[in-house]
Amino acid sequence: MGRRGSATESVSGSSGSSVSTVPAARRLQRARFGDLRLWAGLALLVVSMVVGATLLSAGEDTVTVWRASRDLSAGSAPVDLEPVSVSRNVAGDRYVGSDVDAAGVLRWPVQAGELLPRAALTQPAAAATREVTIPVDPMHAPAGLQAGDIVDMWSTARDAASTDGQVGAAPSLVLPAVRVIALAGSDVGISGELGVVLEVPADEVPAVVAASRAGVTDLVAVPLTSQQVLS
Repeated sequence: MGRRGSATESVSGSSGSSVSTVPAARRLQRARFGDLRLWAGLALLVVSMVVGATLLSAGEDTVTVWRASRDLSAGSAPVDLEPVSVSRNVAGDRYVGSDVDAAGVLRWPVQAGELLPRAALTQPAAAATREVTIPVDPMHAPAGLQAGDIVDMWSTARDAASTDGQVGAAPSLVLPAVRVIALAGSDVGISGELGVVLEVPADEVPAVVAASRAGVTDLVAVPLTSQQVLS
């Protein structure tokens, strides 16, 4: 009886020891720790979504402005413009919106690919000018000549080269920095000359007409970097 009681007590003690070692509290602690990690992950997910939405909305805050599709000379009208979307933070109020008619003339040159600045536009000054059409051999004009380009007009006497090969009279500058208004045609008459319409000051018309008839005309392009800023 004593042994059996001892065995029973031992088992009972062993069972009690097993029960006492069941980590019920620790299971609850692990569950709570898992919950904390879950909530932390959800919080990070929400924060990431908010930040992403904020950045996306900021990136979508754009405006549409005018951009030059080719080089535009000082004093010329802003033509051949194309609309382009840019960040409002980048554009600000510095550039002409595509919803605005870009009227006037340019105070300084604008290169192809540049946005059209508001400050570059001004109203043309009143001046007495005339549109004069002169014939020019295509080999004596800049390649790709088009309306709005700025050129110097030179003239060389037709007998500049003598029969013995010696160079005669040097070319003379007829009119500097004159604007091309239009091209009258790709080939005019049987000579295949270009009809170039120039914007000429009224008091310079006689000299331009005389030079175009008396000699060989050369038009020399004035690059954007050499053009003066208009006041």
